Amino acid sequence: MALHPEGMFSTGPLAHLAGLAAGGPDPLEWEVLRFGRVTRTEHWDPAWRPTPQTLASQLDYMATAFSEEFFATCPEGARHAWRTAAGTKSVPAFMTELAMLLRLADRQGDATYEDVPLAAWEVRARFPLLLSLDGWAYDGEFASYEEYLRAFVEGEHPDCSYEVVPRLIQALEARTLCAESAAFAASFRKLAPEATPEALAVITRTTFTHMTEHHA
Repeated sequence: MALHPEGMFSTGPLAHLAGLAAGGPDPLEWEVLRFGRVTRTEHWDPAWRPTPQTLASQLDYMATAFSEEFFATCPEGARHAWRTAAGTKSVPAFMTELAMLLRLADRQGDATYEDVPLAAWEVRARFPLLLSLDGWAYDGEFASYEEYLRAFVEGEHPDCSYEVVPRLIQALEARTLCAESAAFAASFRKLAPEATPEALAVITRTTFTHMTEHHA
C-alpha cells in the first residue's frame, strides 16, 4: 500500500486552519475560536471530530519532526499555504504558535457570536445540510415546501439516520442559536439564506412527525 504522510500538511483540520491563516480576512485567533465552536466529539461529520488538544499535540510533533526535505515532497499548494501562514516566521514556529492558540481556545470555552462573528466556512462545517434546502424541489411537482420535504423524508425511509436525522439536528441547533444570539441570527440569515425560520420550522415539524409515526 502506498504511503502518503504528506497528507498531514494538505488535508484535514490543520491544513484548513493554515489555509485560513494564509488567506483569510480575519485574525488567526478568531479562526481558532471558530474552530473550537465547530469541533465536537459528537459532530455528525467525522472530519470535524478531532479535539483541539489532540490537534495541538499533532502540531507539536510536526514542528519537532519538520524537515525541509520532507516538506518539499508536499503538494505545492500546501507548501504555499503553510509558508504564507507562517509569514516572517519559520513553518515550525508557526505550528508551535497555532498549537498554543488551540490550547488557549480550548481552555476558555466557546467564543460568543457577538465577539467572534459567524463565518461562512463555519456554516459549511456545522450546517452543510441546511445550505441547499430546495435541492429536492421540482417546479410544479409539489404544492408546498412542506409537501416536498415530506416526500423527501419518506423517500429516505427507512435509512433516516443517514441524512434525515442529521438535518433535523442541524435545524434544531440553528433555531436554538438564532433564538439565543441576535448576532448569530443576523449572520446565519446572510450565510444560509435558504434556511429561513419558516424552512427550519417545517424541517423540525415534518421530521418529528415522521420519526414519531415510523420510528417510535
